[in-house]
Amino acid sequence: MHGEFDIEVYGSIIKVVLRGGFNDIGAKALAVELKNNVKAYQHAPFTIMMNLLAFDGGTPEVFAESESFNAWLNNTNMVAKALIFTSPALIAIERILVKSKAPQNIRYFDNEDDAQIWLHEYIDEFHSKLA
Repeated sequence: MHGEFDIEVYGSIIKVVLRGGFNDIGAKALAVELKNNVKAYQHAPFTIMMNLLAFDGGTPEVFAESESFNAWLNNTNMVAKALIFTSPALIAIERILVKSKAPQNIRYFDNEDDAQIWLHEYIDEFHSKLA
């Protein structure tokens, strides 16, 4: 299995749900789809909510692909990212292997509702500072 994912866009939020274990094929497919969604915002600010509650991990190539994607993402107008997962082990692995996330505005959550509230509040605050 390559891993399964769904991507939906709600206003300024790109919502991603990952399920299962991922290999390089699944990770590359996810990166392509995410890049297409990010590019659709052109230069407008956006946020990402990534639900990893059903993510079972991945091969080393998955984390290399994530590192590459996040390095690319650092040059976009993403203003915040909410990561939803409860596995301390996966959080630790992700933090060690995906160093390109360091400059990103990331918060960890254990449910989508709290993550969505934070992202909406953050983007609203971001827009009010521009006004």
